[in-house]
Amino acid sequence: MALVNQFLAGAVAIASLLLLWFLFMAGSSKQSNKAWAQLVVVGISPGDGPLSWAFALAKSVISMQETMREGYEKFSKANKPFALPTMWIRGAVLVLPPSKLGLLNKPRNELSSFNALLENAQFQYLMSDKDVWGNTIHFDIVRRHLREKDMSSLTKIMFEEWQGAFQTYWGDSKEGRVIKAWDSMVRIIARAALRIMVGLPGCRNEDYLEQSRLYANAVLVDACLINCLPPGIRPVAGPVIALRAKYYERKLLNLLIPLVEERLFQYRHGVGSQRDSQGDVIEWLIEVSENHGPEQLTAKKIAGRILALTSMFVFAIGWVFVHVVLDIHCSPSSDKIVRTLMAECQQISAQYQELSSKEAIDKLYRLDSAVRESMRLNDVMVHLLPLDIISGQPVNIGEGIQISAESGLRTVFPAQMIHHDQDIYQNPERFDAFRFSREHETSSNEEPTTAKRESVTTVSTTFLPFGYGRHACPGRWFVAYMVKQATAYALLHYDVEVTKSPRKRASLLNFMLPPQKAELRVTRRQ
Repeated sequence: MALVNQFLAGAVAIASLLLLWFLFMAGSSKQSNKAWAQLVVVGISPGDGPLSWAFALAKSVISMQETMREGYEKFSKANKPFALPTMWIRGAVLVLPPSKLGLLNKPRNELSSFNALLENAQFQYLMSDKDVWGNTIHFDIVRRHLREKDMSSLTKIMFEEWQGAFQTYWGDSKEGRVIKAWDSMVRIIARAALRIMVGLPGCRNEDYLEQSRLYANAVLVDACLINCLPPGIRPVAGPVIALRAKYYERKLLNLLIPLVEERLFQYRHGVGSQRDSQGDVIEWLIEVSENHGPEQLTAKKIAGRILALTSMFVFAIGWVFVHVVLDIHCSPSSDKIVRTLMAECQQISAQYQELSSKEAIDKLYRLDSAVRESMRLNDVMVHLLPLDIISGQPVNIGEGIQISAESGLRTVFPAQMIHHDQDIYQNPERFDAFRFSREHETSSNEEPTTAKRESVTTVSTTFLPFGYGRHACPGRWFVAYMVKQATAYALLHYDVEVTKSPRKRASLLNFMLPPQKAELRVTRRQ
């Protein structure tokens, strides 16, 4: 079933549950925390009763974007916080203005995103092993092995997968081939991503690749649907919704456990293998697990941690790649954009023999700008960077309001609205491929200067897809280099025509629906 159809089918079921819940729970929906008395709740007028709260929570499933936009224009731009009703927590989150992004530099023992991210991912329903999702030692490999300096070796490894991946999913037809943009490009990314996860030959196992894609989609869709349910219903409905993800989890574990067992044998007995010299996620997880006790050093546990990273490696990177390609080719200026980017890729490829090195990818300034611009336009979520205050002194959020660990309030930032703010970005709804490289260019034929250039991995108060402060994504270089390599390959080897444009973007609660219906005609260049 197509991803969007899965969302729609789930939405119908959710609507039925919401109606029953609305009637039953209306009397207990109003926020009782006294801190809310000082805040304006967008969508609810002062003095409104419990029914208004219940209605606002139910409405948040389909109107989060509009409500956030209203609050941003009225309050965030006036440097004021506001409360946003959301079914996610059956209450409201506290939306902080951009001026408070500095809070993200506070120590993690005072301000934490851990519980919020777990609740958003709904792993307690979607993953069988509580220790895997509750004890996230697998994130250590992102911090240790996916840093900027690690890209020197990883770009060479990823480069080996593009030709086979594109030929498999885009083909080599000189007459053109119509494909589903979302499905084909997520598969392409999966091929290279899984090379880094399990190495050769596992990454080229079509069954493993397809099950990984289906699992990543199931985790995404099912988590979103569970978040749309009232929390009181989730313990009953959550396990039912999660049956599909659990099914793919079992299939993937059956494929992964033998791979991990073989690696564990090699590791324990010092037996060599043909894996990449840089290593892969299996090897890195073995090293990390050994430092956390023998109970972590089992094939099933390590395989479970690979699954926990699969959605990030497959879906998240695929999301960026799909939108970059669609933005380039849907733009009214697509011909000029494609010519400019092709010329840059051809020039750098000739200079470095190919685009397999970090040094070569670093020279793709205009392509980097196009990727950054696409990420600005296409947030995965309406609000980002959820935080809970867990200790320390109360935090002043303005308007004489202070919040503390005792308040029990969860804060978020209006990232999507910041990225579409016309006071920050000129013509913010337009894809301007060279928005971030133009001011550094001296002529169309010269290399842009590097002085104070914001690359796709540069986080700032006006660019938040990769987070901010101490909560910036440590794996952002991996995402950036993979997407730039894949996009460059597509530009150099294929003519692309959008035959079915993506629909207007819509949200389901906080999650933006992917461009599932978009189609492309791809023709292999001579």
